[in-house]
Amino acid sequence: MKRPVTAWLRNLVLAVIAGSFLCAGPVAAGDIQKHGDAFVIYLPGNLDYLEIVDRLKSEILAANWEITDVQEVDIGLRQYGVNTQNKVISACKSQLLAEAIKDDPYISLAVPCRFTVFRDEAKDRIVVGFHDPAAEARALKVGKYGAAKQATAELKSVLRILAEFYK
Repeated sequence: MKRPVTAWLRNLVLAVIAGSFLCAGPVAAGDIQKHGDAFVIYLPGNLDYLEIVDRLKSEILAANWEITDVQEVDIGLRQYGVNTQNKVISACKSQLLAEAIKDDPYISLAVPCRFTVFRDEAKDRIVVGFHDPAAEARALKVGKYGAAKQATAELKSVLRILAEFYK
């Protein structure tokens, strides 16, 4: 008698999984997407760019990360006649970094983690994203990179919160 129940349950689970793929619609604005080894969200271009930058900084700090630097890429490019909105926010979680360096000091070649916020004029959107720390660790052939995987998960949570805020 156990066998038919197990088969029925297995078929139910498979049907639910298949249904979720069939019902999945297009990716909504703000959903986390992959762009190479980066995770990004796309926000509508009519939003206030500086408000998004400030909100991102607040969410980074709320996640117990430190902001180590804000690079004003847009200001630096004005001298070359490039008028854009583009900022890089460097962040670090010292607790994770300490763990990562104990495992393999070469991980320090990939720090700090960097969020980028820029206006994509061609597609009328604002892009917010970060390069995957775990992918950087793999590229550096770091042997143990559990802390980098944790950093990726935490930074994705920051993106997720930001995306939800602007949905």
